[in-house]
Amino acid sequence: MRKPVASNIFRSKKIRDSARDQSCVRCGSDDGTVVLCHYTGLRQHQYGKGKGIKGSDIIGAHLCYTCHTEMDQPQQRKSIEASEEFLHCVALTLIRLVEQGVLK
Repeated sequence: MRKPVASNIFRSKKIRDSARDQSCVRCGSDDGTVVLCHYTGLRQHQYGKGKGIKGSDIIGAHLCYTCHTEMDQPQQRKSIEASEEFLHCVALTLIRLVEQGVLK
């Protein structure tokens, strides 16, 4: 078994709080349910995820309740397409955080 790439899990309250009042990067919903959702795809353990431990905050996406629920389904976590889609949402969130000055 491969050793996880992320040996130190990155945590940032600023990044987690940045989801407040944002729209969902996946569906565009602006319904007040958007939170930073930690990546749960095929490579989740390489980003610090472990039993009872969320992955690094930097590998998260601004998702609404509906999209978050869909992306966390067990069949989605095992799907290459869903894993790639989640990582795309992470990339869109990182671009947003840079554009808004949350990340520099």
